[in-house]
Amino acid sequence: MTKGSKRSGLAAIAAVIAGMLATYSAWVPQARAADQESLAQQDEPVAVSLGDSFISGEAGRWWGNGDLAAAAFCTRGGTDRAAYRFAGFCRYDPKRVYGNTAVDPRHPTTTGCHRSDVAEINGTRQVELTPVNLACSGAETQHILSEPYKENKESQAELLRTLAGTHQVKLIVVSIGGNDLNVSGVLRHCTDQYMNSRPSCAATGEGERILAQLPRVATNVGKVIDKIRQVMNAAGSPSGSYKLILQSYPSPVPTSAKVRDIFPEAGGGKTKRTLVGGCPLWNADFDLMHDTLTPAIDATLRKVAADKNVTFLSMLHALDGHALCENGTRQAGPSEDAGKLGSQMEWVRYGTAGMRVSQGYQQESVHPNAFAQQFQGRCLAAAYQNPSLTQSCTNAN
Repeated sequence: MTKGSKRSGLAAIAAVIAGMLATYSAWVPQARAADQESLAQQDEPVAVSLGDSFISGEAGRWWGNGDLAAAAFCTRGGTDRAAYRFAGFCRYDPKRVYGNTAVDPRHPTTTGCHRSDVAEINGTRQVELTPVNLACSGAETQHILSEPYKENKESQAELLRTLAGTHQVKLIVVSIGGNDLNVSGVLRHCTDQYMNSRPSCAATGEGERILAQLPRVATNVGKVIDKIRQVMNAAGSPSGSYKLILQSYPSPVPTSAKVRDIFPEAGGGKTKRTLVGGCPLWNADFDLMHDTLTPAIDATLRKVAADKNVTFLSMLHALDGHALCENGTRQAGPSEDAGKLGSQMEWVRYGTAGMRVSQGYQQESVHPNAFAQQFQGRCLAAAYQNPSLTQSCTNAN
């Protein structure tokens, strides 16, 4: 790689991480066929997910991340669940994972809710609830409260209202607030600071600016809870007839002390951290995200749940041991089947340049992948059965 191409590759990463934290039948647009069948009986109890990319299933296309050698092969070391062969040629169809909510290149601004087939809500099948995913990648509180967004031609609250009028809603789980805080925009700025050898976000006050917005976001999330109850009451479903869960977020990256040794902060490791690891941040910004911002968001949402008397499901530690570039994890090689390596793999989609810029969509970057989503689904199923108002999804592996 020439000096010029390396510099352009490093610059490309800022765009690749554009999607950070950021995103059924006649009653809801772009229904998946399986879900249409499962909702045919109106007396079936259903579980509904509302909110953003964390719960919609963004990055569910991926079984971990493939190394540079795997990138040129069809399945990328078995990581790409959208890959298949037809007439001897390798093809990629994101609809195999996201259905009709995959990004449509012809209409990229009005598509891309990315409701994956392994999204967290699908875990409720374990407790005999039919999953209904109304969440959408990129959504903010306003998109639950009142505004249509992407494939959702009505607000998520209105979609819930229609559903509740015809089906038994037994569980509603909400993940919202990250995009109101513009965490994705801040992280894009942080990667730009790192790649251009400028001061870290931690040193320039970006963390303090996010923390200052938490009271406003708490108010908006509280309005979401009130709106859901209003909708359900109007449908003849009082609070005692269903369970309402508000959940938080995990940090997609580890603390700096747990970054893999092959990705040192400076020197030759800087290019590796960016182009190989897909985690271009200063050590101080690893710590800012893992030790300060994510715990603060968790605590804020926990208080909202307590104030509104709904169940709180903390996702703070859901990715422990499997975060992006974390010690003890690895990437898949070209001849491996990554789908069988969940205990060893990263559970977060990387953001990279170079050979990987063509893998999938930019908005998938730094989101929990298929391994993480299945684990979160098991946590959700357990939370539904647990009467405690405060619960935690903690990965012990």
